[in-house]
Amino acid sequence: ICFLYFRGMTYQIRNSADIILRQFFNLFGSFSELMYAITIFALIALIFFLNKKDFLNLKIKFKYLFLMLLEGVLLGLLLIFFLNDISLFSFKNIVYQDNLLLNLYLCIGAGIWEEALFRFFLFSFVYKVFSSSENNDLFLSFYISVFISSVLFSIFHYIGTSAEAFHVNSFLIRFIGGVYLSLLYYFRGFGVTVMTHISYDFILVSLPLIYIS
Repeated sequence: ICFLYFRGMTYQIRNSADIILRQFFNLFGSFSELMYAITIFALIALIFFLNKKDFLNLKIKFKYLFLMLLEGVLLGLLLIFFLNDISLFSFKNIVYQDNLLLNLYLCIGAGIWEEALFRFFLFSFVYKVFSSSENNDLFLSFYISVFISSVLFSIFHYIGTSAEAFHVNSFLIRFIGGVYLSLLYYFRGFGVTVMTHISYDFILVSLPLIYIS
């Protein structure tokens, strides 16, 4: 529904995974939105396939889904104050849409794709490679995985024609955010990490609108 509702609109929010994926999906022309949705479905199917043994014995308890949502929102708020301190209401350099629903739609996309790319695939791949070596040190493998995925997570925000100019401060902030999200992914799982990322982005880009209105 969101794909159809916001079809053809110009988005102001850009993120590293979005830059890569939109360039790829644009190759499909008028079918780009459809391919986008199909790819999300394929990602969910892949996660299910890789963890099918756990899913087959899984009994969904909706109260836990609510708690996971709440945990993600609270962790997103924590990250907001951790990375933006008391200058949270200084909105001079924040780019945002004047539509809360569009903000939510864009932030959901950013949360899912960035976590899929940098935590689910990259972090997991690096950890698998280093932990499977002959002299495997699980702690060292973990630290290397966190570092590499967080560095690339930060760097990719400066790639592409719509990316912002590189600044050491913003790079370090995003690197710290990447470390935070990597720790969450390792200890709390993909779902909580995605919700934290979505909550952080949505609060950050929507507060200016709420505050001004």
